[in-house]
Amino acid sequence: MILFRYFAKEVFLTMFAVSGIVLVISMGWRFADYLQQAAAGDMTSEVLLTLMAYRLPGFLELIIPVGFFLAIMLTYGRMHVDNEMIVLHASGISSARIIGMTLCLSLGAMLFTAMISLWLKPLGERQVEALLAGQRNLTEFDAMIPGRFQMANQGKRMAYTEDISDEGELTGVFINDFKDDAPRPGDVVTVIAERGTTQLDSGGKRRLVLNNGARYRGIPGQNSYQIIAYEEYGQLVESEASTDKQRRRTAIPTLELFTLEDARGVSELHWRMSVLLMLPILALMAIPLSRVNPRQGRFTRLVPGMLLCFLYLVSLSAARSELERGGLPLEYGLWWIQGIFMAVTACLYRLDRWLELLGRVLVVRS
Repeated sequence: MILFRYFAKEVFLTMFAVSGIVLVISMGWRFADYLQQAAAGDMTSEVLLTLMAYRLPGFLELIIPVGFFLAIMLTYGRMHVDNEMIVLHASGISSARIIGMTLCLSLGAMLFTAMISLWLKPLGERQVEALLAGQRNLTEFDAMIPGRFQMANQGKRMAYTEDISDEGELTGVFINDFKDDAPRPGDVVTVIAERGTTQLDSGGKRRLVLNNGARYRGIPGQNSYQIIAYEEYGQLVESEASTDKQRRRTAIPTLELFTLEDARGVSELHWRMSVLLMLPILALMAIPLSRVNPRQGRFTRLVPGMLLCFLYLVSLSAARSELERGGLPLEYGLWWIQGIFMAVTACLYRLDRWLELLGRVLVVRS
């Protein structure tokens, strides 16, 4: 029990450290993408942190297995370099017992990953869908940032406001529209106003109502401009309709996936199960990969191990995509990928003996 607690402490502390670093990098990349969308006016800045919180389980679903694999390699590799493994074997601790303790550790990681993959991730993805649906109902003026020019309508409109009050009233409004349907190419409509606000008309459509300004229309470089001064000017503001879109497979509850027989449901169910089965396979794979000579250093086999781990993940992801597109029979699922890497893991346990035999043959021939 003392030895098991020692293994658990070293492995899980290393796993949390590695997973934390990878999580910060991954979420930073995603947050930068959301910041660009907010700067372009595609969403409001108030929902950024909420979106990141709901997306957190999706990141952890794959980060934890990778972090657990690297933690075993780093921990066991250090124990080989410090001759701790030799002392354990000399004290009567067999390789089978070390494998058993490692599988017990993987069971704990599996339970944590199961809570994330089977429950928290689908729950978070449903909340993300609800947030994004609400953002699609926003107009470009609801997402404007004071003091910044923002593109909208696929680059055909430039809008600017000096300030936005707490009630949503715009001050110092500038709008520049490029009209593709104009009778003459290059027509530009420029509208300026002292104040503006968005309102719902009797038909439920949202309109931008501007006060005390002017409207200019013409072709830049020519004198044939139409200038209209106004006290109140209104125009329809188009927004993306929040239609009933098909749910993403990641947002479907796990229990509901068991009732689905289509390719989307089957592929997602197999993916979630594969993430759990991947943990004990990666744990068994890490044991022979971490077996290094003390003179070689603990990081000798880290790069080959990482390549093998990422090949595992890429193979599962590619097989899931093919399963969803109908390129693979649903009966196959993703179990055959698990079988391949179980066979690879079994070969790794014989690798050192094969290399030793190969070395003896080369010495005899020389």
